[in-house]
Amino acid sequence: MKFKLFSLFMALVMVFVMSGCGDKEIAVSTSSEANNVTSTDPLLSEDGSLINPLTGVKNLDSAANGQRPVAIMVNNISLAQSVQSGLSKADIVYEAYAEGGITRLMAVFKDANKIPRVGSVRSARYSYVDLAMGHDAIYVHAGINESHCTPHVKETGIDNINLNSGAPAKYGMRISNGLASEHTLYTNGENLVKCFNNLNWRTKLNSSEKMWQSFVDENSPITLTGGASKEINIKMSAASTTKFVYDSTAGKFVRYKGSSAMKDFTSGEQFAFTNVLVLETELIALTTDGIVKTNLEGGTGYYFTKGTYQKIKWSKGAVTNGFKITLEDGSECKFNAGNTWVSLMDKTQGVNIVSE
Repeated sequence: MKFKLFSLFMALVMVFVMSGCGDKEIAVSTSSEANNVTSTDPLLSEDGSLINPLTGVKNLDSAANGQRPVAIMVNNISLAQSVQSGLSKADIVYEAYAEGGITRLMAVFKDANKIPRVGSVRSARYSYVDLAMGHDAIYVHAGINESHCTPHVKETGIDNINLNSGAPAKYGMRISNGLASEHTLYTNGENLVKCFNNLNWRTKLNSSEKMWQSFVDENSPITLTGGASKEINIKMSAASTTKFVYDSTAGKFVRYKGSSAMKDFTSGEQFAFTNVLVLETELIALTTDGIVKTNLEGGTGYYFTKGTYQKIKWSKGAVTNGFKITLEDGSECKFNAGNTWVSLMDKTQGVNIVSE
């Protein structure tokens, strides 16, 4: 009887020990899997927050993870610059040529739900289709160049929303700003999200999330070794110069027009950017009346941040590719976390960098 009780006791002990070992094995396996997810997910930071892939800032809502960015065309003629809205809230702003030395802007937002009032919204142009495609973004505009941009939209298959035409027209807003009607069209995230849902647009990315560039931790900003850059004058054409002045208090470049800081028409906030990229390129004439497209194969340029700069190389290539930015020797270029302004400048023009 004692032997039977002892045997039963030992059997129970063995079951308990084996169960404990099994628990440990499961715990180790689970921990390993979690570590693998953390190390391969480009958006997941060490503290568990989500990183915005377009800025490197740890402020992305989980609902925006895996969602397509939105790219919105913005008027940039001299007359309309005073009524621009939403640019500082964009993750990336691209400046490229439309025609006759005039540039337009394309504001890119990762999270559609957080898009403020943006505008004034202008028509689509060839090069911006390729820029938006590089982000798998939904492209928003008001009107389109029929001779060259319309065929390019069709051949690329880009999802685009024309706020001047058809069902999408009700998702724009006319805001009185003292200018002619063509300069008064704005939109926002609330309207655009309704548009995407009501018109059944694809809102999920075609592929997994990727970081736009290699960002350093936002709490450990870097400076660059090329020299100081207290002021940047980007000569886009004889008629258009983009100017930034470094604000050491904010740690950002503030956009200027002459001696006046440019401000958001809606919020009154100064337009400010953590990073400024100037990418030197060539223009390709599409028509005899000055409409052009920008060569997006690659070239040289400059990266500005924290009042310093560095010479770089860049490439894009295929329409669906994003930008690859490296240092002159081809090594990785690290970016400070924050929003970025990108000027695609005709290399026959130039950049004036003021160091003091």
